Amino acid sequence: MTPPSGEPMAFPPAEWDGLLAQFAPCSDLPSHARPWAVVVFVAAEGGLLLADIEGRGWSVPSGRLVPGESVLEAAAREVREETGAELLGARIIGLYTLRSPAGSELLVPAVAGRAGRIGPIPKGSESRGVRAVPAGEIPRLYYRWDPLLEAVFAYAWRCLAGASGSP
Repeated sequence: MTPPSGEPMAFPPAEWDGLLAQFAPCSDLPSHARPWAVVVFVAAEGGLLLADIEGRGWSVPSGRLVPGESVLEAAAREVREETGAELLGARIIGLYTLRSPAGSELLVPAVAGRAGRIGPIPKGSESRGVRAVPAGEIPRLYYRWDPLLEAVFAYAWRCLAGASGSP
């Protein structure tokens, strides 16, 4: 697939906790897809919003879908729960596929949007804090970094810039 700028991007596979992780750009999910979780790239004044998640560290808002919830509803809920922000203009930008050695798959859509009003992190959240982080600082701060995440973050920035002119 081709990112918004028109240049093709490579998304190298990675191993995450014993699973083969792959990413493919898309704007809609296949009809058979049953998403397990969602990750959300949220542009805000100063960079992308990262949440300090207990037991993980700094990461984009993410989490499992609850029964009956759409991908975009889950994205808005996770952003609110982990950063206190309202998610605006959310859209699917890609799909992670996580495969176990036994062949089972977990599908995790990637969503991009912008932060609206940012309020306090809700009581009881697994998040210990939130920061808007410039692109250049994310690799050193992010809880895990590898060539796949580097490529996906670059793609997310391009998608966000294509939607508004600047991330």
